[in-house]
Amino acid sequence: MNHGPLQKLFDMIDTLRGENGCPWDRAQTTENIISDLLGEVYELQWAYENGVPEEILDEMGDVVFVLVFAMQLLREGNSDLTLERFVQQGYDKIYRRHPHVFGDEVAKTREEGLAHWDRMKAEERAARPGSADVFDDIPGSLSPVRMAEKIQKAAARTGFDWEDPSGVIAKLREEIEEVQASLTDRTGKRLVEEVGDLYFSIVNLSRFLKIDGERALAGANAKFVKRYRKMAELIRNDSKKMNEMTLEEMDAYWERAKRAR
Repeated sequence: MNHGPLQKLFDMIDTLRGENGCPWDRAQTTENIISDLLGEVYELQWAYENGVPEEILDEMGDVVFVLVFAMQLLREGNSDLTLERFVQQGYDKIYRRHPHVFGDEVAKTREEGLAHWDRMKAEERAARPGSADVFDDIPGSLSPVRMAEKIQKAAARTGFDWEDPSGVIAKLREEIEEVQASLTDRTGKRLVEEVGDLYFSIVNLSRFLKIDGERALAGANAKFVKRYRKMAELIRNDSKKMNEMTLEEMDAYWERAKRAR
C-alpha cells in the first residue's frame, strides 16, 4: 500500500500502541474506541450546525482518526482485515445497491432510487443464513430517536404506514389523551409506557414529514437555552432574582426574551 494520509494514521496508531507509545492508547479497546467514534460524530454534527469551517475541519479530522483507530484495533485481532478489505466491502455494497446507476435498472426520481436500494438490501438480508425479519439490520446501540426512525422506516417498507400526515397527527392526539388518562396511575408504570408511546408517535410524525427528528430536537434545545439565557439577562438587568419571582413573572420575561433578537 502507498504511504498516503490514511496509512500515515495507521503508522501513527502503531507507534502510539507500541512498547514506547502512549499508555492511554495502549489501554484502548475496540469497544472504547467505537464509543468514542459515536461521540466524535455528534461533535462533528454540532460543528456543522454552528457553521464554523475551522471547527468542522477539526471535528472531521477527529472522526477520521478515531475511525482509523477502530480499524487498526480490528486489524490487531484479525490480520486479514486490511484497509483494502474495508474499502472494498464498502465499495461493493454501494455498487450493488445502485443497479440504476451501475446496472440496467432505471430510476428517474429519488423515490425510485430508494426503491432499488431497499430491494437490493432485502435480497441481501434474504440470502443470509437463518430467518431474518425487517428489523434485523437495526443496531441495538442507536439512540432511541434514531432507533424509532429505523423501526418505522423498516415497517413502512412493508406497506405498514400512514397514508397522509393527518393520520399521524390523529394518533399523536390519541397518545396525548392516553398520557392524560394515565396521570392517576399510582405505580407510574402505565404513565411511563404512555409517555414512551407519545415519544414514538412524535418521531413517527417527523419521519413522515421527512424531518430529521434528532436535528429538530437539537434545534429546540438550542433555542430554549438561548431564550432562557436572555430571560435571565433581562431579569438581572432589572435587578431582580429569579428565585424570588413567581412563575407568572418569569413567564412575562420569557415572552420578552422570545421577542428579543
